[in-house]
Amino acid sequence: MTVRIMAMQEQHLDEVVRIEQEISGIPWSRRLFEEEITRRKDRRYRVAVTEEGDQLLGYLGMLYIIDEAHIATVGVDPHHWGHKVATRLVLDALDAARVEGIKDCTLEVRAHNDRAKRLYQRFGFAPVAIRRAYYHDNGEDAIIMWLYDLDAPGELARRQGIAETLTQDGRTHA
Repeated sequence: MTVRIMAMQEQHLDEVVRIEQEISGIPWSRRLFEEEITRRKDRRYRVAVTEEGDQLLGYLGMLYIIDEAHIATVGVDPHHWGHKVATRLVLDALDAARVEGIKDCTLEVRAHNDRAKRLYQRFGFAPVAIRRAYYHDNGEDAIIMWLYDLDAPGELARRQGIAETLTQDGRTHA
């Protein structure tokens, strides 16, 4: 399966919201996604779709604050877990942030979400703090993770290595 990464558009929102409701304990509303995708200056919302564009596989939303980025949301259709969709989305986001002059990137992840934590750690994100009872649906803690210095040679090499694994498995990153 070949995956394309492209800007999130209004036509994607029904599927984005469907996935969001399926995977999130606190799903974002369609209206929130609509508002976010109109803020092109300080936001970047992307979707992963099949090459033909007939199936939405996942999405990522990121906001910029001066020279820092915050990954606000990542979601992948559970039918496509394990197909490196989130890896492609995070790689795209970090590469774009670097081009925009972003130095560092942060995110929060549920304490129990080992799959997501492993993904972020693969990209070099490290836990730095805990927000106690952050998620109001179940009182779960959030782990705050940071990736510092997106421009560092080691970070560039890390992302290059990740990108190479994506092309080696027969799929392309766009």
